[in-house]
Amino acid sequence: MPLSREAPPYPESARLANAEGSVELAFTVLRDGSVGWARILKAEPSGFFESAALDGVRGWRFSPALRDGAPVECRVQTRVRFTLSDAIAAGPGLHGGLGAPEVDGQPGPAYPEAARLARLEGHAEVGFTVGSDGRVLHAQVRSAMPRGEFEAAALAAVRSWRFPPREQARELRRRFDFKLPDSPPRPPGAMLFASAALPAEACSQRIGGWARLEIDVDAQGRVQAARVLATEPAGLFDAAALAIARGSRVAPPWRNGEPVAATGLLTLEFSPDDARCPGDDRGDPRGPGRGAPAPRVS
Repeated sequence: MPLSREAPPYPESARLANAEGSVELAFTVLRDGSVGWARILKAEPSGFFESAALDGVRGWRFSPALRDGAPVECRVQTRVRFTLSDAIAAGPGLHGGLGAPEVDGQPGPAYPEAARLARLEGHAEVGFTVGSDGRVLHAQVRSAMPRGEFEAAALAAVRSWRFPPREQARELRRRFDFKLPDSPPRPPGAMLFASAALPAEACSQRIGGWARLEIDVDAQGRVQAARVLATEPAGLFDAAALAIARGSRVAPPWRNGEPVAATGLLTLEFSPDDARCPGDDRGDPRGPGRGAPAPRVS
């Protein structure tokens, strides 16, 4: 069980290159709960995030695994995702209203007036398709905390964006962190997901999909309740999504400089290519402890 899993710092070289990606790692949790051996399994793209992910993981602390009541070493497999976010401050913008003047040359979301008056801070992440003509298609909020004004502001901004035409459409995401200009500095909130078995049908037929949930969190970001709003394919990932959500921890919103309980939105993606399915014998033969139990994907 994790006791401390701080998000690693975003590499400055990746930030300057506007790069996002993920790193998959395997590591050993020692009997005292510290992280021992660790290695990179996969990084996309390569060359940007490997060092930061390793340094971050080596600082994590766990309550060690137990066998017959005694602590034992165990192996864990996890993925660290690095995603850029845009800070949206409650101040005058170039396009009127309260919002960021620009986001990479595009009009930024307006800071909702009701949220500003309530001194509420949060975030919204939008996924969207950019068509070959440069117009934004199928914009949809993937995560938000809390639900409501920040979702609407982020969607309204993204739907107005225009990009240079390209031969092929492409999928993009953008996260907006809504912060008051006089709020105290704090580290970016990490989203720590639990693990759950992929449905047998999804494993055997190599089916991927997603689930969108509404979650209730406490002031520490612990999920207290979760409700499925939609899944694709319908119904296939409901149980897995609820199990993951209920054991996860997300960044809560802030009011008057303090974290508060709220209701948010969360989208989970499922891929049989990135999960360990029953009967898989995939592993890391170069790692230590071949007789140890297979690592779980978290």
